[in-house]
Amino acid sequence: MGLAPDAPQFAGDHVKILLTGAGGQLGLELSRLLPQRDHEVIPLARTDLDITDSRAVEQTVEQHSPDLVINAAAFTGVDAAETEVEAAYAANAVGPRNLAVACERADCELLQVGTNYVFDGKLGRPYEPFDPPNPLGVYGRTKLAGDEYVMRLCHRWYVVRTAGVYGEGGNIVRTMLRLGRERGEIRVKDDEFVSPTWARDLAEGIAQIVEAREYGLYHLTNSGSCSWYEFTLEIMRLSGTEVRMTPVSTAEFPLPAPRPANGVLSSLGSPQLRHWREALAEYLDHEGVSVPHG
Repeated sequence: MGLAPDAPQFAGDHVKILLTGAGGQLGLELSRLLPQRDHEVIPLARTDLDITDSRAVEQTVEQHSPDLVINAAAFTGVDAAETEVEAAYAANAVGPRNLAVACERADCELLQVGTNYVFDGKLGRPYEPFDPPNPLGVYGRTKLAGDEYVMRLCHRWYVVRTAGVYGEGGNIVRTMLRLGRERGEIRVKDDEFVSPTWARDLAEGIAQIVEAREYGLYHLTNSGSCSWYEFTLEIMRLSGTEVRMTPVSTAEFPLPAPRPANGVLSSLGSPQLRHWREALAEYLDHEGVSVPHG
C-alpha cells in the first residue's frame, strides 16, 4: 500500500477535513485530535448532514471543498439492524456510496470507517486486511457493502476496519460497571474474542494513516485480544468493583444478531496501537473510576 503516484499534494501538512458522524464516540475524538495536529476540521453530526441524501452530500462536499472526507457515521445497532434492514442499508451502504461519488467528483480523498463484523469469525488466526469477508448478519453485510462502494467508486480511498470501540457516552465499559454495581453479579460471554479499542487511540491511528497518505485497506485496533469475559474482569479489577462474574457461552446468551466468535483483526500493514489493557487503564483514569494498584 504505497502513495498513489497521482495523489495531489496538500499545502504542507495541513489538511482540510470534512468529518461525518462527528457526534459519535470516534467522531468526538477526531474532532479534538485533528485540529491539535494542525488540520482544519469541519465536524458534521447527523443533524448537520444526512449522508443518505445524495443531493445534500454533493452540495456539502462542493460547498466546503475538503481535501479529505472521513466517514464515521453509521447505523451501529447490530441487533436492531436485523429488523431495521432498510435503515441499516441506507446509513451503512447508501451513505458511503453517496460520499464516494461526491468525493470522486470533487477530486478529494475518502476515509471509510469499517468493522470486524464483515468476517464470520471462523478463522483460526487474526483476520488480515485481504482475507475474504463473509458477514453473518445484516449489520456486517451493510457495512461490507459500504466498504465496497467506497473502494469501487472513488480512486483515493482508505478503508479502516476496527472492533470493540468504546469512548464517550454509552459504551460497554460503562455498561458493565453499571451492571456490576447494580446487580453484584453478571454473566459475560467467554467464547467471543476481540481487541477492545479506545476511540482515542483509534483516532490517533487514523491520523497517522491520513498523514502518511498511503491509500488502502487497514485493520486498526488496540493490540492484544481477549474474550468479553476477560475484558470485563479487567474492567472490574482496575475499577476496584467487587462483583461475582460467571462465564457463559454464546448459546447461553442468545441475541438477535449473530456475532463472529473470532473478531480479532491483524494489524498487518497498519499502525501499531498499544495493548488494550494499557488503553483501558488510561480510559478508566480519564473517567475517574480507576483505583491505585501496584
